[in-house]
Amino acid sequence: MTGPSRRARAEGGRPHKVSVQFSDLEMALVTTASVRSDMAPGAWLGEVGVRAAETVPGPASQWGPTMQSLMQLRAELMEHRRVLRNVGGNLNDVARHANADGELHEATGRVQDLVGRVVERIERTVGEVDELAKDARRERLRTRS
Repeated sequence: MTGPSRRARAEGGRPHKVSVQFSDLEMALVTTASVRSDMAPGAWLGEVGVRAAETVPGPASQWGPTMQSLMQLRAELMEHRRVLRNVGGNLNDVARHANADGELHEATGRVQDLVGRVVERIERTVGEVDELAKDARRERLRTRS
């Protein structure tokens, strides 16, 4: 006997993870629905979530490639913000250690490197957003003519 099925593999994998919390009733509803579909609850949530996002009625379903790219870059910036918040916590730890004994913690260099990498990614992403915004303006001007 096999267990519930998993989602089909995605090209490039699925590097993004979302954590969701449910009440007992909500979890029972999700579990029941996933069992009906012969899927694990996480796989079922992923499938129905993506399907719902793809079928949003109205203008969202008609977004062109420029807007889709902007949405993807926005998600990247949100991930960078999350990382920077974590780095902020690390910096607080470094400062607390330095204030306690007057010496920099050994992790200081790693934190600095991480900040540098994240800032580079943010600068690159913001540059891409700027270019896409220019493309969107040009597209809008073309459609007005």
